[in-house]
Amino acid sequence: MATSALSFQGLATGLQTDTLVNAIIQQEGQPLQRLQAKQTTNTSRLNAIQTIQTGMTALSTSLATLSSTSFDARTVTSTDSNGTYVTATATASAPGSYDLQVTKVATAGRITPTMVGGAPTNLAVADPLATTIFDAGTGGTGTASFAIKGTDGVIKTLTLTSGNNNLYGLRDAINALGTADPAVPGSTGLGVTATVVNTGSGTNKYELVLTAKLSGTGTTGGVVTIADISNNTVGGAAVNTLGITHGTVDSLTTPTTLSGGLGSGTADVAQDALFMVNGLQLTRQSNTVTDAVDGVTFTLKQGNQTTSTTLTVGQDKGTLTSALQDVVSKFNALVTSFKSASATGGALANDPTVRSLIAQVRSALSGAPSGLPSSATFTSAADLGMTTNRDGSLSLNTTILSAALDKDPAAAKRIFAFSGQSSNGAVSFYQGGAKTTTGAVSFNITSFASGGAVSGTFTVNGTEYALSGSNGTLGGAAGTPLEGLILSVNGLGSGTLTLSRGVGQAARDVVSNLTASATGNIPQIIASINAQNTNLTQQITVGQARLDRRKVVLQNQFSQLEATVSQLQAAGSSLAGLS
Repeated sequence: MATSALSFQGLATGLQTDTLVNAIIQQEGQPLQRLQAKQTTNTSRLNAIQTIQTGMTALSTSLATLSSTSFDARTVTSTDSNGTYVTATATASAPGSYDLQVTKVATAGRITPTMVGGAPTNLAVADPLATTIFDAGTGGTGTASFAIKGTDGVIKTLTLTSGNNNLYGLRDAINALGTADPAVPGSTGLGVTATVVNTGSGTNKYELVLTAKLSGTGTTGGVVTIADISNNTVGGAAVNTLGITHGTVDSLTTPTTLSGGLGSGTADVAQDALFMVNGLQLTRQSNTVTDAVDGVTFTLKQGNQTTSTTLTVGQDKGTLTSALQDVVSKFNALVTSFKSASATGGALANDPTVRSLIAQVRSALSGAPSGLPSSATFTSAADLGMTTNRDGSLSLNTTILSAALDKDPAAAKRIFAFSGQSSNGAVSFYQGGAKTTTGAVSFNITSFASGGAVSGTFTVNGTEYALSGSNGTLGGAAGTPLEGLILSVNGLGSGTLTLSRGVGQAARDVVSNLTASATGNIPQIIASINAQNTNLTQQITVGQARLDRRKVVLQNQFSQLEATVSQLQAAGSSLAGLS
């Protein structure tokens, strides 16, 4: 660090040397001050642009929520206000009413102790730790093996030793089979859970209960089985004291068949759900029914229902209105940030670049969706009540929005989201991307296998593209007009897809392009400002060091001047004394 010379403030010369030095330094430091001012201006501009970037991202997130979930939100009202027999949720389903009557709910198969005179005759012990369930023999080297089969048909085997020869040991060994072995391709865990219940009464009050993990009859007619396979031969014998009868398996390590053993009692056999929807009788193995009505999930709660429950599905206007209001709010906040920064004296005053970025977002939102047919019910966001004010902000007329939703909610969604309509039920639209074409696309599904491969051709503006996929899903290839397109296929057939990019998707695409890391306009502007500031910092550091050295030199020069004048004054006094 430089040290300054001593200053005596003109004791000999009468000059205010510090003031003179500072004045010289200030004058010579003006270029440095201009660099610092430029850096301050850059930092203010950087902060303003980053605020606008944050506002654009918030707007894009709000638009994503609007397009992906808010238009699909549904309300469900029920004549069974307490939800005693059935409840329902819905998303993206067509509004309508459904009459449900639940005859039986699905149950899970299980094995419980056989009761005689109120006491268990099997699967029960006095002490789950101390009571052994098989004779381990002299030295405790004996073992007992069991096979368990759930209603899903999966069979697993286990072996108990003297180390876990008790009811808790058997329970834990069964539950340990519940996870698939990752080292074995196609491995499946046991579909049965074991519990030990303390009934609190009787001699053998600790009872073992085996329950299938899934409800419904499965592949075994609803029966769960456990067998003692210690002597895995026909005519063998059980070695346990729990009353688990003898059985055999075709393999002790990878069994596929199980014969004999102890199965579910009559009252414990699983049953499938039995219910009616709009007069049609249906059965399902689960009480959560997702495939009876598209977009509606029914939860069956209790059977023996004597009258129907009417469930009415409707558009959730409240959720959608709030989501659209949020879009308006986010856009207006973005405009306000820009206006504040671009006012006279602001960080973005007279900045045409940033102004054009805001204009791009506004244009996308206020424009018309691309790809909509001329017969479309709605053609712009204004038809849904979202309009642009004179000051550039947006406003929402909820009355117009409500009327539009009553008229055609699907058409309303197409104004904001990327949508697709198919003329053939074999093909349905799932998703489109920023690079996906819009308009009419003809297709021909030439190959389809349920759960397997699927392929077909799609024609865009006279050019044919071949698509292939699996599990009923087709996706467009990168670099083609179908890039980003995902379709669901359930059969063969030809037809036409009408693809449209709503204004919400268009605005999100604009924001994505503007804010894309490295390639987006905004990150490039930010990178340029940061580079300028880095360079300015280097120049300021060099300039400040030069001024510091210059100040030391000036202070030394004035100090020497003071010393010289003082010497001359002393010499003059001496000469005057001689006269």
